[in-house]
Amino acid sequence: MSKTKKVTYRELAENFVASKSEKDYKILYDKIKPGLENYVYNVVKDNEAKDDIVTNTLTKMWTKIDQYDPSYQITTWLYRIAFNESLGWIRQRNKKRSIDALKDSGIEVSRYYARTSAKDLLVEMEHKSEQEWLDEDDALMNRYEMALKGINDLKPMYRGILEDRLLNNMKYEDIASKYELPLQTVKNRIRRGKAIIAGSI
Repeated sequence: MSKTKKVTYRELAENFVASKSEKDYKILYDKIKPGLENYVYNVVKDNEAKDDIVTNTLTKMWTKIDQYDPSYQITTWLYRIAFNESLGWIRQRNKKRSIDALKDSGIEVSRYYARTSAKDLLVEMEHKSEQEWLDEDDALMNRYEMALKGINDLKPMYRGILEDRLLNNMKYEDIASKYELPLQTVKNRIRRGKAIIAGSI
């Protein structure tokens, strides 16, 4: 008894590109969606945003399929779109934060990024090679994961406070109230905890 041949992403993409049919789109959609959801959630860490970004990305698979270069995997093309969509969501979220809050969240703004608009950065990304884009994404995720590990490795007296400030974006005053600590003590522990994390990365 012969085994059923497993259809690849490339074959499904080729079928959709050739037919432009809803049937082939749906087959490709169902195949790609689970992995795309996991990828986007790992970037934005927000379920509602993840759903919106995945929907926008897969809609573009339908409306912009003519822009797809078949020399690359369809997943690579879509993950780049999803990454750009995620950056857009992060930009909107960060507009609500002050410059101090951005620094507290561990976001380092180099002189280059400080003088370059987000729009220009996204345009630049489109001109990067596939390997450059993948390497940059890997570096970003590795640094993020190391920062999270740094928080988890802190002593309890720092860990909860740092999680609330850096990950949950709580105000200093709210953290002080939550832990029933003086405001200055909270600020000192956050400063010390960040110093410990920075030294471990």
